[in-house]
Amino acid sequence: MNKFLLLIAMLVFSSTLSAQSLMNNYQYEINLINEKNNKIQVSFIPPKNNLQEGKFVMPKLIPGYYDALNFGRYISEFKAFNKKGENITVKRLDTNTWIIPNLKNVAKITYEVSGGWEHLMQKISSAKSPESMFKKDSVFVINYNSLAGYFEEIKNRGYTVTVKKNRGFYASSALDYISKNDTTDIVSAKDYRRLVDAPVLYCVPDTTWIKIGNTNVLVSFYSKEHQSYSKTLSAKIEKILINQQAYLGGKLPVNKYAFLIYHEKIPKGMMGDGLEHNNSTVCLYGSETLDKLPEALMGIASHEFFHILTPLNVHSEEVQNFNFLNPILSRHLWLYEGMTEYATIHMPIKQHMITIQQFLKNIEGKIKGMEGFNNRLSMTEISTNAIKMQDQYMNFYQKGALLGLCLDIRLRELSNGKIGTQELMQMLIKKYGSEKPFRDEDLFTVITALTFPEIRQFFKDYVETGLPIPLKESLQKAGLDYNESTKTVIEINNPSTAQLSLRKAWINQ
Repeated sequence: MNKFLLLIAMLVFSSTLSAQSLMNNYQYEINLINEKNNKIQVSFIPPKNNLQEGKFVMPKLIPGYYDALNFGRYISEFKAFNKKGENITVKRLDTNTWIIPNLKNVAKITYEVSGGWEHLMQKISSAKSPESMFKKDSVFVINYNSLAGYFEEIKNRGYTVTVKKNRGFYASSALDYISKNDTTDIVSAKDYRRLVDAPVLYCVPDTTWIKIGNTNVLVSFYSKEHQSYSKTLSAKIEKILINQQAYLGGKLPVNKYAFLIYHEKIPKGMMGDGLEHNNSTVCLYGSETLDKLPEALMGIASHEFFHILTPLNVHSEEVQNFNFLNPILSRHLWLYEGMTEYATIHMPIKQHMITIQQFLKNIEGKIKGMEGFNNRLSMTEISTNAIKMQDQYMNFYQKGALLGLCLDIRLRELSNGKIGTQELMQMLIKKYGSEKPFRDEDLFTVITALTFPEIRQFFKDYVETGLPIPLKESLQKAGLDYNESTKTVIEINNPSTAQLSLRKAWINQ
């Protein structure tokens, strides 16, 4: 075969493989251009199959937000068609599921999607950050959990999404969007979990890229009243990330990250709503001016970025194989949220960004914050029942952070200062990583094996049983005194050499 014919054969073979790959994917098309009455048009071609019937699912829950959101409620005009364009009758079972007969002959499915909110001051029954928002010719906040679904019988397939968008609009996301032409973008995801995990902000771009070590970080900002502000925000975020990189041993365990920040002018005060993802964060802010936005963003950005540790690189099978319709929740929200929040308050003092007095005030804030919750409940029980126990969920950010503090000091004590929660998280990342989940019931045993036998009793007492956390005892080991009556923490006069040594190992002060 001559070289020309060989080249033709290779091109045909490559084209055939590409076509076969597409046939095995969910092929979605989302039309943002024709938004009308707060609705957009969505259609998709199902993966090739031989099914007599299929159950189409929209999520009831999503990772990171532990309450039923029922995204199927935004879907209307759901229709299926065969190759001849003839309508196939579908049956809606409930809010989030549809039955499609003769699925093997379905050529296309179409439906309309309503936006979850129109403005930040709008009162709705749930958070806005997991929802999608459409403002024609202005801005679109897209969370794919409210736009796309899957068939229960056809899971673990790839997604190819074509987005019809306004000329001049840019897609800000942790996923890589390829511009086919001025009004068409294409993006791919390995599976549904990864698609849902990567929201996108579509608008005329106000973006700044920063590089922290080997990590590319996108800061994308939208405000109707303010333009060219991403550079100001990125300068603040860069300072935080540089210190987080040092805190994590000199390297960030992620190649790309995106901060998607939406601002809306509101009359007085300030309001915020945000949701973390493995490689991105959606931040929704309302304020009259932008004066306080950079500082307000710092705590949120720090916490959300620390989620690159957990659940991105350390998570259970329940997270890895998340059931979007009937989820079984992990026992370890104390790790995903509590330890993340602890790292958020621990990093600034360890990196000399704040004084010890400011750090102690942060601890006092957490102590006072947990007073509004039942602190004798098992944290593993709250975690697995987070949907039913929403009134206790926010305590993971209060008591959960203080639990991390006590664990950190206990580890430092047992290791003569050499091992703390920073080192523990690195051990767990090395053992697991983003694609290897742990068994929910094994985590405490694994951590004990990686550290010290005494740590198993720590988890039994304070995470599983719900005994009062040993805050006074723990702080005293580091030369600090906690007054349980006044809820205040102060430095002890004339601390011992051992106390000062532990404090130095713990907070570098």
